[in-house]
Amino acid sequence: MTAETDQISSRLLELQTIDERIRETRKRVESYGPMIAAVDEPVDRLEKDVKVTTERVRELRLEERRMRLSAEDKRLRVQRLKNREVRTMRQEAAVQAELGLVNRALEREELDVLSLLDQVAKFEDRLEARKLELEEARSSVESEREAIAQQEEETRTELAELEAARERFAAGINSRVLALYNALARSGRRDVVTRMTHDGACGSCYSRIPLQLQNEIRTKAPLVRCEACGVIVTAPLPLDDDAPEESADLS
Repeated sequence: MTAETDQISSRLLELQTIDERIRETRKRVESYGPMIAAVDEPVDRLEKDVKVTTERVRELRLEERRMRLSAEDKRLRVQRLKNREVRTMRQEAAVQAELGLVNRALEREELDVLSLLDQVAKFEDRLEARKLELEEARSSVESEREAIAQQEEETRTELAELEAARERFAAGINSRVLALYNALARSGRRDVVTRMTHDGACGSCYSRIPLQLQNEIRTKAPLVRCEACGVIVTAPLPLDDDAPEESADLS
């Protein structure tokens, strides 16, 4: 394998290492949203309860006001009936009958108002309790939420640095080689480039590579793709080289 071919293969493998770190860092960034949502869940639940209870108190207050106005109207009607002049017993009987109906309706409304007042008092007590719980919940999760937000910001900074380092590193790779690598990476495959095993198999899917292609991979061809899985296959490390591959310098 020529020095140029070896350099291309090594840089592609290093680029793949950078991309793997970028993927892992992006996953970490994406994980913070659900973490914050889980922390905020008790607060969100209480906020919803406070909102619903507040609306219920408002509705009950409006209904109480409507019934008080209706009751007041009936009191005025009772007073008018009592003051109405009658000249015959028939008129007197009619007024008394109507007066009885209005009084009974007034009594029912007054009872309903009392019932509503009781409901309002209970919902207002519940509202105050929920507001207190909400304040306590916000206070208890604030530090935890801030810690997660700080971690997220640090991880986003790390991701931006990795992406910038990747751009700098990729600038040193042949444009044709880089275009093929990027096209394979965009296809969603996890492995874009891999080393051939010493016995002539693809290092990704372990399918046997034809002897002619094995020879090309070992000697001169930097962009041979596995016929089975499609990844770029590069030459294996020398048998006497047991040291791990060096990762790309991201500084």
